[in-house]
Amino acid sequence: MVSKMDGEAFKRVKFHTINASGYRDPTATIDSVHCQPPQKDNKGHIIPGRFDTVLVNEGDGGTTGVNGYRVAQVRVIFTLTSHAAAALFCTPAKAPTHFAYVEWFMPFGQPEANHGLYKISCVIRNGERLASIIDISDIRRSVHLIPKFGPVVPREWTSSTVLELCSSFFVNSFSDRHAYLTII
Repeated sequence: MVSKMDGEAFKRVKFHTINASGYRDPTATIDSVHCQPPQKDNKGHIIPGRFDTVLVNEGDGGTTGVNGYRVAQVRVIFTLTSHAAAALFCTPAKAPTHFAYVEWFMPFGQPEANHGLYKISCVIRNGERLASIIDISDIRRSVHLIPKFGPVVPREWTSSTVLELCSSFFVNSFSDRHAYLTII
């Protein structure tokens, strides 16, 4: 289910979490991914933007483990007009209906020895984050990142700025039971 913002862009996508056996779990809370730009409230105060991170299947991801998966930050969710779909796809009727513009993190390496979490960082090319447009059906689930703190946490880090200001993160496999079963 996709919540419409305006035009062909969307502020949130909701989907069912898939358990480690590859089945939708009807008892589980629906997962949700937000991508909302900053906006002003009715008093003129800026409400920070929110751009969630997700686990993306790069084509050969299984039901458990990180092989074939990569973390990305969702910047916008959108659809194409029928005219654009016809221009871009040989068979527009079989084309995906919803897309996400994402910015990539480095591929998974080995988990850290002390705590077993995977360390990742943003992919930067020519001073810009590496980005792609993907089919939203490739998004497996939302994923929680923990900033890699140094001896002191920078004061400018807030929940709305840390993904832009921190250079390294740990993928939190303990955020919920589905994350634990997926990211092992």
